[in-house]
Amino acid sequence: MSALSTPEAARVHGPGASRGSAGDHLPAPPPVPVLLIEHSIGVSGSTISLCTLLRRLARTRYEPCVVFARAAQQEYLLGSGAPPTDARVIVWRNGLKSTRLGRAFYRMAVRRARPLRRLLTGLLSLLDIAFVMLPYTLRLYWLARRRGTALVHHNNGVEPCTVFLARLLRVPLVVYQRGEEWHSRTARALARMVTLYVANSEATKLDLVDLGVAPSRIRVIYPPVDLDRFDPGVPAWRQRAELGVAMDEPCFGIFGTLLEWKGHHVFLKAARLVMDEVPNARAFVIGEAPERGQAYRDELRRLVDDLGIADRVVFTGFREDVPELMQLLRVVVHASVTPEPFGRVIAEAMAMGKPVVATDAGGPREIIQDGSDGYLVPPEEPEAMARAITRLLTDTAHAEQVGRRARRTVEARFSAEAHARLVEQVYADVLARPTRPHILHEGTS
Repeated sequence: MSALSTPEAARVHGPGASRGSAGDHLPAPPPVPVLLIEHSIGVSGSTISLCTLLRRLARTRYEPCVVFARAAQQEYLLGSGAPPTDARVIVWRNGLKSTRLGRAFYRMAVRRARPLRRLLTGLLSLLDIAFVMLPYTLRLYWLARRRGTALVHHNNGVEPCTVFLARLLRVPLVVYQRGEEWHSRTARALARMVTLYVANSEATKLDLVDLGVAPSRIRVIYPPVDLDRFDPGVPAWRQRAELGVAMDEPCFGIFGTLLEWKGHHVFLKAARLVMDEVPNARAFVIGEAPERGQAYRDELRRLVDDLGIADRVVFTGFREDVPELMQLLRVVVHASVTPEPFGRVIAEAMAMGKPVVATDAGGPREIIQDGSDGYLVPPEEPEAMARAITRLLTDTAHAEQVGRRARRTVEARFSAEAHARLVEQVYADVLARPTRPHILHEGTS
């Protein structure tokens, strides 16, 4: 192997670079091996964003290998239309505190006096390191070593295993931060060992700065929207027939995992008020509860019964045909009760030319221009949400105008092609830095 074809050469000269004087051009180096790690609970927005990136990533410059924590994520990638990608599933085992024995041990420990409590909880953490974190990290390490990995990209915020992996490999670590970080001493220490953060919004960047990360080590790159998939011309006749939606029924809905902070209960209370004004309207709840999250789903089903709208609300469960389901709706709602880091579904619905009603906090403020390409309403105020939905359902001309503006906004700001080029620039920048990762000593400004 020539010196130019090594990962070290790629780090020095940058992907696609060549050396020599005019007339003495050497071949471009081979693609740089990059290890991308998706460490989330299922097929969520982070998985979708990653697969969208992989469809656009320049394979002449970068050779991706993806590690998923769940088999369903790998299946989603294989069905996403991405070019052939080396994808592995290395299951992340939950910590010992999630086991029955571990929970019992933890409950016993926290009832003890402070010195003994610290000793016992510290012992549980050490066992986690020995039996969960270390085996996982070593599997990643040997995979990365075999591939000659030159860069690690963690897709779900900072976490100890990935930091340790990058330091073992002596390669840069890029972390995509998708929301607020836990502001603990451990998180602050780990953050200093990240080469470069990519924040999914300005709101997330501000949280990283509060964590002690220098602004110079943060790039804001919004999550991508696949404009080919989320196209206003997508047909939805199959979904309309399957769900029994008549052409004269104005529909609105909410997309996302059934989590309490996502505000589905607020959406349903607003839906009851909308149906008072638009009796033939139907509401859709599109998404499923995560593992061990069925209690909230059951609470939502009881709520529609209590509100007397069970016959007008459809719970679809998890669906992959999101663009087609959005096509059925006249209005898409985003109801988070705590600030959303970004709000991917907002941008996707806008790409479909749908007017969106979203809560006025966090990322949605960076996506929607209130009253122009969507509406922002105060969190946890179903009355305000219902007024905005009702106006869009009853004033068709206005809703179509808002939808057209929304599509133009997404085309200009959130295209998958632009996202991929920005991520590639991050890779090029960190690969051009010194090889050895080092702990950064930064202030808390």
